[in-house]
Amino acid sequence: MSPCFEKKSVLGIGVSVVDQLQLLAAIAELARGGTPALVNNVNVHACNLAYEHPEFRDVLNHSEIVFCDGFGVKLAGVLTGNRLGPRMTPPDWIDDLFSMCERDGFSVYFIGDEDEVVGAFVKTVVARHPQLKVAGWRNGFFDLEDKGVVAEVSDANADIIITGMGMPRQELWAWQAKDHVDKGVFIATGALFRWYTGMERRAPRWITDCGLEWLARLVAQPRRHFRRYVVGIPLFYWRVLTSRGKVKPSE
Repeated sequence: MSPCFEKKSVLGIGVSVVDQLQLLAAIAELARGGTPALVNNVNVHACNLAYEHPEFRDVLNHSEIVFCDGFGVKLAGVLTGNRLGPRMTPPDWIDDLFSMCERDGFSVYFIGDEDEVVGAFVKTVVARHPQLKVAGWRNGFFDLEDKGVVAEVSDANADIIITGMGMPRQELWAWQAKDHVDKGVFIATGALFRWYTGMERRAPRWITDCGLEWLARLVAQPRRHFRRYVVGIPLFYWRVLTSRGKVKPSE
């Protein structure tokens, strides 16, 4: 059974009104339920992608939970009269999730990035959470249609599957894989593996807490992030303000 959270529409995406404690409790409930489930998140980039790609929007709208991961999305909710829950980015609460898994005995599978990155991530996680049951891990470089990868994940029989392959690849793969595993809560985390190990540095906490993480990333890697932020942020708000009531969540 899916958690019964109220959902508010942002550019046709139903965003769950949920806080961190509720999110972790819901993930535990889904894991205990023993049926596959999707837990995804949206920021400005995700909303722009979903606006342009209906298939991605459909995946989000068929997810058990879609939480807010971005101050931009939160502000869009305010502008449209749809107050959302707090902004929750996975690096800020992932250790709480792992502690919960240790306590409740949930096993976890990790999939994403390069072998070197995900391998270092797993070592770091186990060092911090020695009681965590790691069901397995692998890199995220494979054909999305490769049924062997899905079989590998299914055989691991993990309670929770953490994906770190970037949007919308991780969400589309999890949507396809969901029908071919017996259980597992798929949680999309983007660049978490690199941030957790320190391979990529996040901005200081005071910057992330005031909604300027996007600016820090733009300054650090302007060519990589120019389109996402300099073009994407104004485009997102233009779409929000001009599409009010026109784009509704898909069924």
